[in-house]
Amino acid sequence: MMSDRIREGTRIEQQHDRLVSLGKLSAGLAHELNNPASAAKRAVAQLRETLARIRDASRELWRRDLSDVQKLEIESLEASLMRTDLAAPNGLALTDLEDRLDSVLRSHGHQDSWELSAPLARSNMQPEELESLLRNIDVVSAQPALARMAASAELASLLNDIDSSTSRIFELVQAIKEYSYMDQARVQDVDIVRSLEATLAVLNYRLRDGVTVQREYQPVPLLVNSFGSELNQVWTNIIENAVDAMVGEGELRVRIFREERYVVVEIGDNGPGIPPEVKSHIFEPFFTTKGVGEGTGLGLDAVQRIVKKHRGDIQVSSKPGDTRFQVWLPLAESA
Repeated sequence: MMSDRIREGTRIEQQHDRLVSLGKLSAGLAHELNNPASAAKRAVAQLRETLARIRDASRELWRRDLSDVQKLEIESLEASLMRTDLAAPNGLALTDLEDRLDSVLRSHGHQDSWELSAPLARSNMQPEELESLLRNIDVVSAQPALARMAASAELASLLNDIDSSTSRIFELVQAIKEYSYMDQARVQDVDIVRSLEATLAVLNYRLRDGVTVQREYQPVPLLVNSFGSELNQVWTNIIENAVDAMVGEGELRVRIFREERYVVVEIGDNGPGIPPEVKSHIFEPFFTTKGVGEGTGLGLDAVQRIVKKHRGDIQVSSKPGDTRFQVWLPLAESA
């Protein structure tokens, strides 16, 4: 009866530990997805305002009697400002460019020149380009032409922001699919580098603030016949323990190499290390050095069980500034 109760208690604790880990992972991913989604939403709102400015400026410009040469010059300059492969100025460089453009506008009789100089500076228009345009177009026609150029350049920038944000969301969704092996066979030959990289992508919310990741991989794929999602649990537990040990700041070192018929995944950190009196107990069920409510002591126990299930082995070496977990897994026959 006592044995059954212990077994049931352990099962409940393990399920609780999984749910806690899932909750943390979900919260982190929600935050990661929220940032690019919010950026894309803001860009769309600004896009509507920018399109309205382009429409108004274009309507005003069409009323002017411009020659074909003048129209061509406006179109050419506008196209150059809409390029997104050029770095936009910022800081002091932006302020200096804005002042120079303002000076050119005032010298050609433009009132309220500051309304144009700021957006033109953000679009990286150079004073020489502006001077050339204003020499060939009268003040009245130049006003809507410049307003449309500035709005068009902002339009290109906003489209670039939306593209970047949606690409980030797509990458996160792909990482989650890789991490969970969604729509894939339960057991398959897994590329260990892709498996580890999917885990790092999903845990990026914990790594980006103060943790530097150093990678060392072999150029050829190293395959392991495995339950892919379970291996990702191994990498997740070890990486999260490393980040906790470094208190969120330090160097995480991941290395993958082949040793005869095994692939070795080494995950290390430069934290304070594991004390010798603790090291011999880290794989014991319910053993934890974390505070009450911060851990159940089942993370590394689960890691060891999953590794053994895959006919592998896990080794630990630790000293102050250099802790390394090595997971040895047999290579798949196809490898």
